This record gives sequence, C-alpha cells and structure tokens, in this order.
Amino acid sequence: MNIKAILTITFILVAVFVKAQDRIITSQNDTINCKISKVNSSNIFFTVKTGNILTKGKIEREKVLNYYSDNSTAENDLGFYLPESSRWRLGLTGGFNYLTASSSKAETAMIQQGISKANAESYYDNLKPGIGAGADLHYMITKMYGIGLIYKFYRNNSKIESFFNPNDGLNLMFGQMSEKIYVNYAGVSFYSEQFLKANPRLKLSSYYSMGMAFYRDEAVIVNSPFLLTGKAFATNLDLGLEYFVFPRISAGINVSYFLSSLKKITLNDGNSTITKKLEKEEFENISRLDLSFGIRFYR
Repeated sequence: MNIKAILTITFILVAVFVKAQDRIITSQNDTINCKISKVNSSNIFFTVKTGNILTKGKIEREKVLNYYSDNSTAENDLGFYLPESSRWRLGLTGGFNYLTASSSKAETAMIQQGISKANAESYYDNLKPGIGAGADLHYMITKMYGIGLIYKFYRNNSKIESFFNPNDGLNLMFGQMSEKIYVNYAGVSFYSEQFLKANPRLKLSSYYSMGMAFYRDEAVIVNSPFLLTGKAFATNLDLGLEYFVFPRISAGINVSYFLSSLKKITLNDGNSTITKKLEKEEFENISRLDLSFGIRFYR
C-alpha cells in the first residue's frame, strides 16, 4: 500500500472519529472527549484520540456522572446514565395490604353473639384487605448499602348490620357492627440495592426496618362506639424492583411483610378508659402483607 493510500485512509478514520465525538462526564466533573464503543452495567469502553494516536480505555460506571454518544450499537440505553453516584434516595408508594392473622376465634365470638356464620365470615373477609401508603428516605453509605427512615400507613375497614344476642334470655337486638383500623408505622431502615446486568435500567432493592407501630381501631358494636388504641414494636421487610424512566427517577413495585403484635390495648367507650395488658394468647396480631407501587427520586 503506498503512502497516499495510507494517508487517505487515515484521514477518513480521523474525520469519522471527530464527527462522532462522544463525551463522558466523570463524578469529579471532568470531561473525556472520546468515541464510546461499548457500554454495559459495569463499565464504559471508549477510544481517545491524542494527535494521530488512538488509545483504548474503560471507566467504571460508578465513577461516571453522565455520558453522551450517537453510537446506537454501543448500547440500547445510550444517552441514559445510571445514578450510581447518587447519595440520596426518596421513595413514595401506595398500594394494597392484607392482614395475615387468623380470624377464626373472632368469627366464633361473633357467632356466639347471635350473628350468622355467613355474616361473621363476610365481615372479616372485608376487614382483612386494605389500602396503604408510605415514604422512605435513605442515604447511601456505600455503592450498595444505605441507612434511612421509613413511614407506612395502613387502613382496613368493614361493616355489617345484623341481629345480636346479648345472652340475657330475653332480648334480641338489631344494629350495626363496624371497624375502621388505622396503623401508622415509623422506623429506621437498612437499605441495599443492585443493578441487573441484563438490563442496567432495572434495579433490585431491599430494606429491613424496625420501629414503632401505632394502632387505632374505631369500632361500633350494636350502634355503640368504642375506640381501641395501642402501640408496639414492629419490623418490616421490603423487596422491590425498579425501572429507571429517567436518569434520576424510577418507577417500581414492592412486596413487603409488616410484622407486629399488640401486647397492651386501651379501650375508650366515651365514658371511661381502660388499659389492659393482654395475655400471650390474646395478643392482637396486626401483621400484614403489602403490595405497593411507587416512584423514587435520586440525588
């Protein structure tokens, strides 16, 4: 090959390289002008031109703040960067929950009060499912692990109208029985996350938290209102899958298990207040499964 041909090929390669100039912005706000050849969940591979010398290199994605490329073959997600360097994570969720405690004893007690078996079962079938919402804020100590605060709110309710037997041998009453149960939970959370190599837009997350649950049950029995309140230690285990719609915003789905039991309860009937310490077999189990959907913000 003669010198003229070599110079011609070199000129074409250089022209193409310059035209397709890409950029990598590091977490230190340094800019690398280069040609990106490949991007995966761990690294960005690139070529840098210094004079007439082309040098290949790579950089870990956790050290990258942003990158730009017009090479559509390098990665399906070119122009998109992952917030691996983000320190703060704010999550907002809402969804559904289901009380996991057995209601067989409570249903038996209702039947003994003259309520039909069908009404007793229907009452608790309606009480167990509910709605919920929550928020969490985490600070990432390392690339994968962080600590933070979590808040969850649950609401369950049910209502029937039926005959009640006061067991006095004389009367049979008709009235309403209903409950509106509210649980507020706040705790300290230990968080972990991991991006999926198959698709860097997807991330698995999990956190375990512990804190206090505050219970409130607004009940009506034969048209007479009662208020039951209590608080207890609680834990929560959460598993989630996120999809990054934007570089610092993701949408996700979470499955969690909330575990707590009341050992003491306060009853207020409008005239007097009684606080009772429950025996072990009387503990009020307020544990539940939670399915939620949410949005997360990274900074």
